[in-house]
Amino acid sequence: MPIINPPVKPFPSYKWRWATFQPTESLNEPPIFLGVLRVFNRFNNFAPSSNEILDALSVVQTETKTQVDLVRTADRNLVRNSGQYWKALGLLEEAHGKIIVSPFGRLLAEGKITQVEFAITAVKTLELPNRRIVEDTSEWDAAGLKIKPLELIIDILAKMSQRYGISESYITPYELVKIVIPLAGAKALLDNYADALVLYRKNQLDLSTWQDCAPSSNDKRIAREFLLFLSNYGFCNMVQTDRRNDSARFYLSSISIDEIVELHKLKTHQLALDKVVNTIRETHIPANVERKKVTREVLERPYQSVFRKNILNAFNSTCLLTGVNIDNVLEASHIIPVKDKGSDRVENGLCLRSDVHQLFDAGHLRLLPNGELIFSELASADNNYGKLPKQIILPDFINRDYLDWRFKYC
Repeated sequence: MPIINPPVKPFPSYKWRWATFQPTESLNEPPIFLGVLRVFNRFNNFAPSSNEILDALSVVQTETKTQVDLVRTADRNLVRNSGQYWKALGLLEEAHGKIIVSPFGRLLAEGKITQVEFAITAVKTLELPNRRIVEDTSEWDAAGLKIKPLELIIDILAKMSQRYGISESYITPYELVKIVIPLAGAKALLDNYADALVLYRKNQLDLSTWQDCAPSSNDKRIAREFLLFLSNYGFCNMVQTDRRNDSARFYLSSISIDEIVELHKLKTHQLALDKVVNTIRETHIPANVERKKVTREVLERPYQSVFRKNILNAFNSTCLLTGVNIDNVLEASHIIPVKDKGSDRVENGLCLRSDVHQLFDAGHLRLLPNGELIFSELASADNNYGKLPKQIILPDFINRDYLDWRFKYC
């Protein structure tokens, strides 16, 4: 095991910044994040303090049951206080006095790209310093320093898995702040990160001599946002080991080492984000990640077998969209997902053919309360699922409010 020397800060103020310096972690949770984005898209070109936007954000706050105040006041509105959560990822454009949703933001808000396609684009393109939200990057530029933080975290987890096995392939927020971020500032090699993490876990790395790149409590919360993003969109599985947030373990999940290697090969430099999505779609990465993410979420549902039995009985073992009635290929899908506290009641379920279930859970297929179907750009192609019906008749027992909630927040 090599000796890891304490890295030197590239400049005194070096730290990782997610969006704002006063983070509100709940804003990164997909139902809230997407719900707010869809409000912005609905009222594009409106003033952020307009009554229409404030009223719509009030609905999002109520329906997602978030404790975050999304409405605030006309003078201290959400965009002024926290708009950088959406600007940092290229979903909002910089505009004074009005909301401007970017072309990439419109694709996500309107369901033309899936959450996973959005997240992979963020992994590939998010760079520090983030010039979408940081005006003065002179210290970073002088140090010749550019970091892709999400991609780096995934790379470290993959390297940990290769060198030390799956059991060690995790990062905690404490390790991110104390080890990963300092090493990133020193442009360390991937092997250095893996070795340093393992040495620390063996009590063989003295961090007392390392410079602190997150001196305030807010700095630590800001850094944790990078791990939470990867967890929210399925790239990491968070395992809470105790009550402390900084000790939670984030394991690599739903993306393989081969897919990570393929992701690195993609040429996306200087492409607009909506064009990056097309480049990513030319690979199998989004489909593979979506499939593994959906499969893992289904397997983690504690009463899935009972739920499936009840749903197949309610739907007479017939797929709602295709009419297929072969039990072996039929699955039960939750309308409001279990992770979002959706129930196992029949009113919260759909009987779908397995591939259609994958489409629904991945976001390629969206169902409105009136039975209208909306497909992503990829799924709507004739050679994919463009020939599925655009309108269906829903059974009376399906809860339309649940469909409305899913359409807005998933």
